[in-house]
Amino acid sequence: MHKTYKDVYDDILSDQNLTEGMMRNDPRALIEWNKRMTGGEEPPPDYEEITERMERGEWPVEQIEQKRRDVMDLPEPLKKGED
Repeated sequence: MHKTYKDVYDDILSDQNLTEGMMRNDPRALIEWNKRMTGGEEPPPDYEEITERMERGEWPVEQIEQKRRDVMDLPEPLKKGED
């Protein structure tokens, strides 16, 4: 039987360790949440390094920001001293 998103979401909310991790902004909890919501589907290759780093408990902020700029077609931010 295939679970609905509501069923998966209810399972996540009933997992105290996962919800506490999400409240603490633990990147491992976010990855676990994502795996559950996608049914364990593998991330696209260009997200593999980000996912691996988050599974180790790291927040790859620069990579995430670059992906956001790429997806939203935003310009690169100016560096200090550039006008």
